[in-house]
Amino acid sequence: MLSKLTFPLVAATALFVLNPSLLPESLRQDSTLRAEDMTSPGLGELLDGPAKSSGRTSSVNAALAPPTAPAQTDGAPALPAAAVKQNVRPGENPFLSPGKDLTAAASAARAPASVQAMIVPAAPQMPAAPDTAATPVAVNPFDTDKSQDGARAALPIALTSDVDVTALRYYATSKDLKRLGAEMRRLKELYPDWQPPKDLFAPVVSIDEQPLWELYAKGDYAGIRAEIARIQSANPKWQPSEDLTQKLQAGETRSLINSAYKRGRWAEVLSTAQAAPQIMVCQEMQVQWNVAESFARLKNYAEAFDVYHYILTSCDDPAMRLSTVQKAGLLLPPAGTASLIALGRTMPDGSSEFDDISFDGLRREIGSFIQKGDFASMPNEQELSRFVEFIQQTNSGKDATLIGWYFYSQKDWASANGWFIQAAKYQRDPKSIEGVILTLRNMDRPGEALQMARRYMTASPEIAKQYIEIISASITDDKSKLKLEKGDTETFEKVVAEQKSPLGGQALGWKYLADGDKAAASDWFNKSVSWEPTEGGVIGLAVLAARAKNYATLTALKSKYGSEFEGLKDFRVYKVKPYRAASAKPVKLKKKPEEKRGLFWFMNTNG
Repeated sequence: MLSKLTFPLVAATALFVLNPSLLPESLRQDSTLRAEDMTSPGLGELLDGPAKSSGRTSSVNAALAPPTAPAQTDGAPALPAAAVKQNVRPGENPFLSPGKDLTAAASAARAPASVQAMIVPAAPQMPAAPDTAATPVAVNPFDTDKSQDGARAALPIALTSDVDVTALRYYATSKDLKRLGAEMRRLKELYPDWQPPKDLFAPVVSIDEQPLWELYAKGDYAGIRAEIARIQSANPKWQPSEDLTQKLQAGETRSLINSAYKRGRWAEVLSTAQAAPQIMVCQEMQVQWNVAESFARLKNYAEAFDVYHYILTSCDDPAMRLSTVQKAGLLLPPAGTASLIALGRTMPDGSSEFDDISFDGLRREIGSFIQKGDFASMPNEQELSRFVEFIQQTNSGKDATLIGWYFYSQKDWASANGWFIQAAKYQRDPKSIEGVILTLRNMDRPGEALQMARRYMTASPEIAKQYIEIISASITDDKSKLKLEKGDTETFEKVVAEQKSPLGGQALGWKYLADGDKAAASDWFNKSVSWEPTEGGVIGLAVLAARAKNYATLTALKSKYGSEFEGLKDFRVYKVKPYRAASAKPVKLKKKPEEKRGLFWFMNTNG
């Protein structure tokens, strides 16, 4: 019996489920969906015509469980569960920072010192125009103070030797005095004690950087450093180009972060990124994802949220934005994911770009319910209704298939069948066809199930498996009402051989044994056992051996499979008494009377 929570979804299902009695006729009329067409969009005219397309893509994230996270190995202590703010507007950070005493709860959740050291602003960037006196400071996405003034005030005072004069030398070399002056004013503003180098206008040796760029393309950053050192030993005043220098630093940082991430050393990821905050840009999306995940693994959800928030408010690539929210959904508590989803941009059709992702949590719940079958953990009624509306609006084949399996797990074959059919019309996915076949079999409609399986058995191994099961059940059941078509046996043998199906092999063995063709039966039983030893296949070989009184083969079968298959105990092996040869002892024969008379009597008588 269905739970009360299921009835609203059943009502919504009525919008999709067609009269099952219409299916045979519609299946006979369906000539557009073939196995070779399974890659094109839409199922075509499976029942009553092609489904309308909304132009949207189907569900992006159909995973029903989050991936296993790498183990933390750097010894960083785990923090308490996230403290969530109350009455937070959509798009705002819902988490209390573990590094601030915002509430009594937050004070007990301070981040370790290695993480607190990350919260610093980014370094200044180069000016965009030559006459710009000062450049706005790019704020690190995980900085708690988002104002540029606050970021500038927090900048450490660098030593004179630490000032980057690469741009200054470039302008001096190119004799661009206007930009040279602007760069000097910028550096003076940032570092009041700084003085321009005395050799600013000294001639620069021209070095071909192509070999260095070739090493960069290979990711050989250590080789680049070694080659730069070699060149500078012969030309002390030479400096690599600004482009190469920046890309080399970014590459080295990226490599260190990725290495630490793969080892699960979250604090090391954060400290490396803090040393080069300029890498936190949209062009380095993987680095930003790794940093955000490192914060989340340390349960510093407030800072992790800030990184994801920065990406969604700064980066435009739709695929990257989508992946960002998906990754956040696997790492942040639900409040954080919901707030990030609110940052989705409005699509031309009026929907949000993240509408699909907003149901990922519900998809996981449905998947868990399908797997466990625990009615106490059924998905929320209102969420299911919203999900159905979303499926109707987006024509999502994968989601419709998921609802089909949801009903299938409750043995509501009719509702499951209707959803599988609708899913197949939305998107040509073999899984929906498999669902249609399974539900038809459970609804005791094997003829229609066979018709579907026969038509689409080359679309996937699962559908071919259904075809084999249906035929096997038919040819091994004397009471089967399923009528096979001419040529079905030949086609069946071919599919069984291609799929190496133990079930199909033993079914053919029993068929040929019943027909009296022992040679064909033996061939298929042997094939079945070679693909996978099953009781049906082994017992078939035992029957053939017993009938042929081949007790040596029967003994070998009992010895090899006797402990695995109980049915072999019913076979008895008869022993033949050994043949005894005649005795070699001489036998004494009695002589006849005439032999006793001897030769003398014989001669006299005939004489």
